[in-house]
Amino acid sequence: MSADHEPASPYAPPATASRVARSPASAEVASGQLRALGVLHLVLGGLSLAGAGAFGLILVFGFSQEAADGFGDPTGLATLAVFAVLTLASLAGGALCLWSGLHLLRRARMQLCMTLSALLCLHVPLGTALAIATLLSLQRPEIRALFDRTGARP
Repeated sequence: MSADHEPASPYAPPATASRVARSPASAEVASGQLRALGVLHLVLGGLSLAGAGAFGLILVFGFSQEAADGFGDPTGLATLAVFAVLTLASLAGGALCLWSGLHLLRRARMQLCMTLSALLCLHVPLGTALAIATLLSLQRPEIRALFDRTGARP
């Protein structure tokens, strides 16, 4: 038997080329996935800002109630502090998520998008899932090529 007709070992590497051919279809799919990730970042940013608005309303109501009581209750002051921190954190997180979504849609500043996605992991549970999906997608060569093709934008 010749070497060409020997049965392949189950441990042999695959016979196909190691590099995947980048067809226009894979670029279109990558572009669609990047667009979907950008829109999801915008939606999550909007939800975070809406949550910040709700926390802000609770904060204003609590402040007015505490002002009527003369700010004498330490538990009420601690609650106000907690809601102030939640409001500021939701505002900052929502703004950063919107910023990341806009850059994903523009295909600009990939490192910034990766950094903001890593920070988005703290936004449990939706932000964590979106951040992991974004980080995994931004590692793919097709997505990196889309960012490289747009060039460096400010």
